[in-house]
Amino acid sequence: MATIGPVDKDIIASVLAAGVSKTPEKTEAEVNVTPTVKFTCDKNQKFFSELFWKPKKIPDIPVTVYNKTDWHPNAQIMIPSVNPNWIWPNETTELFALAMYCDDTTLLYGLQGTGKSDLALQWGAKLNIPVWRQSCHKQSRSEDFLGSVSVSYNKDEEGNQRMTIEQEPSLLTDSLKYGGIYVEDEAFRHDCALVLQSLREKNTRRLVLPDAPGRSAEDRVLKADRKNWRYVLTDNTQGTGDTSGMFDAQVQDASTLDRISACIEVKYLPTKGEHKLLRTAYPSVSDDQATRMIKFANLIRDMFSRQELNSTLSVRGLLSWAEKITILGSTGNGLKITWANKLTKDDLTKAADAYHQSFGEHL
Repeated sequence: MATIGPVDKDIIASVLAAGVSKTPEKTEAEVNVTPTVKFTCDKNQKFFSELFWKPKKIPDIPVTVYNKTDWHPNAQIMIPSVNPNWIWPNETTELFALAMYCDDTTLLYGLQGTGKSDLALQWGAKLNIPVWRQSCHKQSRSEDFLGSVSVSYNKDEEGNQRMTIEQEPSLLTDSLKYGGIYVEDEAFRHDCALVLQSLREKNTRRLVLPDAPGRSAEDRVLKADRKNWRYVLTDNTQGTGDTSGMFDAQVQDASTLDRISACIEVKYLPTKGEHKLLRTAYPSVSDDQATRMIKFANLIRDMFSRQELNSTLSVRGLLSWAEKITILGSTGNGLKITWANKLTKDDLTKAADAYHQSFGEHL
């Protein structure tokens, strides 16, 4: 019997390899993203497409719609008002809807004035959901979230004085008591993440109050209603700190970041959306003025993102500028009052150049 030598084996192996057909890898656009879950609506739910538009980034998921009377009177006053000038950012709104559906600990991050908090507020306004918005800062302490302990002395039926220990409510504890969306604004500025970890944990959702005389273990634990309570954080960064020095944001540890189950960037509206917003809010601002204002704003934002400028022009700033134009009849003076006068001398020079590019006149 003939034997196969080393060279022959290599030839045979190469022939066999050449005859094997490989399935080409699919690109991201070709991957099948058809959801495996069949979504249905309960009696108090509507599909996303019924409330907004046919979604492109997510399946057509059910969204719970409340009546104002579904909530305790103490929570009804926290339902936001509808902003008639609000424009829903399509992709961001879809991703936020998915995060709310999944009961995610949701981080909305982006530059100032992009509408991070307003997204949650207008979501609550549209669906009749209370929004408990708490602003954080370096001086925020655990008592701001957990509530402070108060001691009172009262006489019993026999006239003896008795001490009563009570926990003063906070926005967070009230949100857990009554339900709604808790928004922790500027979430990465304070040092109290540790006391909030079990609440940020999606599979736990509980808040443990500090021990105190007269308080039972049951009284110390507040649990979120998984159907009617959501946790939203907002910040300028993703929790990894700020290398530019423009934001006062602290680096978060891995355990904190791991508890964030949805991270959504909120960007400025596209040009078309900002133009519509300006013309709707202030019709006296002409079409050409609005176009030039947005051109100027985009030039400023580009310089800010390249760290060539220490300030940016947000949507909030654009609206304030438009208001002053309506009153003063001058784009330049309106810009100075609302924004330009806050700049350093060097930044003002750069802004003036951008203004000349946009309006063809000196600031």
